[in-house]
Amino acid sequence: MPELPEVEALADHLRRHAVGTVIGRVDIAALSVLKTFDPPVTALHGAEVTGAARWGKYLGLQAGELYLITHLSRAGWLRWSDKLAPTPLKPGKGPIALRVHLGDGHGFDLTEAGTQKRLAVWVVRNPMDVPQIAGL
Repeated sequence: MPELPEVEALADHLRRHAVGTVIGRVDIAALSVLKTFDPPVTALHGAEVTGAARWGKYLGLQAGELYLITHLSRAGWLRWSDKLAPTPLKPGKGPIALRVHLGDGHGFDLTEAGTQKRLAVWVVRNPMDVPQIAGL
């Protein structure tokens, strides 16, 4: 399980590399990872990344009026890439649960090793809409 310093380091990396870029698209390879349906993930498409933050062990990316928030759980990780493959992910294949394509071909994958699959992602208008963050 990523500890607080690791989650803060990921937030710092996103602040340095993702802020100012535009989200091209978000691919979901594991439907179980998504914990919200309104607003839809597609609402992030075309939004500029304006910030990244950490709430406890929750990691968030602000894009326009929305937030993409994740909890990496026990075996999750954020893997940055300067050159993501443009082809869509195949659902259920491999450790990648979600991929975020940013401008200039870079972006990141949220991955999860193991079989328990507890990685969680929310798309919300306010971080406090995630009950676990509101309870901190």
